[in-house]
Amino acid sequence: MTESFQFLWWIGVVEDRKDPLKLGRCRVRIFGHHSEKKTEVPTNKLPWAHPVLPLNNSNPYAPKEGETVVGFYMDGEDRQFPVMMGITPGIPIKRENDTFGFTDPRSSSELASAPSKPDIFGESKERYPRTLDEPTTPRAARNENTNKSQYQDKLNKLIESKSDYDLVEVPKTVYPYNNVYESESGHLMEFDDTPGAERVHLYHRSGTYQEFFSNGDAAQKVENDKREVVRNNYKLYVGKDGDILVVGDAKIRVGGNCQLSVGKKLTISAQSIDISSESTIGVQAPGGIIVTEGNMTIAGAFVSEVGVIGTISSPSGESLEAMSGMITSIG
Repeated sequence: MTESFQFLWWIGVVEDRKDPLKLGRCRVRIFGHHSEKKTEVPTNKLPWAHPVLPLNNSNPYAPKEGETVVGFYMDGEDRQFPVMMGITPGIPIKRENDTFGFTDPRSSSELASAPSKPDIFGESKERYPRTLDEPTTPRAARNENTNKSQYQDKLNKLIESKSDYDLVEVPKTVYPYNNVYESESGHLMEFDDTPGAERVHLYHRSGTYQEFFSNGDAAQKVENDKREVVRNNYKLYVGKDGDILVVGDAKIRVGGNCQLSVGKKLTISAQSIDISSESTIGVQAPGGIIVTEGNMTIAGAFVSEVGVIGTISSPSGESLEAMSGMITSIG
């Protein structure tokens, strides 16, 4: 008769996530099984606990050191094959002494090379937990302490003199409708289902972000350089008005033909304008060409191949008679 198998559940604290097999395993000190005295059970002697992954995600996300996890023993009473099923969030009150177990055991040198959030978050490179007296769920999900979050960083980086180019809204997130992933270094993804304030937000710790708002507005801001490559055709449609501001220099290069079509008036304003062509420059103006100020100067030879017959008049009353491309008299 086959002996029945009995699940043995456990709760423990992650002390190491540097899995040499890169499977998402963690060394976990388990309550009631491992002593808190590291002299009896050092961190490097703890068994590796395997993660259980959802069927729609084969990429393991290893819990951080100091996080509390729950799981079961795959081998039952032998207790040599622990499996992690999930993390239990909480509100940490204090940071325990790292000389004992059930805490983040990393050394100062390990912490110095570990990921950390920008200064605005108010987190130093301490052992986990790095924030005390608040839930371990992301501030963006709770919409609390947002003055130390990605939201405040976006407000701090508004273009003060050109604020109409920024589109930043204070989120109206209501817990528990905002689905948030926040990384250790401060990257943020939000899929906010708050009724009437639905958003999608992707934020990089540098301040670069892309956001889609509940009314269909969208904003993208790049804190440094941006390059965009389209290997084939590219079309851009703007249903109403457009506004492009380049603070420095700009260059537009077209390898083939270029056509600019304006339905109404075209205004060009510059300190100086240089036009050059390797061939001819054609101008069609049924209403004429008007020079309201200044002089028209021909610096080199002037030759008319088509021939012109008519009168050129100046504002002071003089007239220039032209025939066959030559000026014949000044009246």
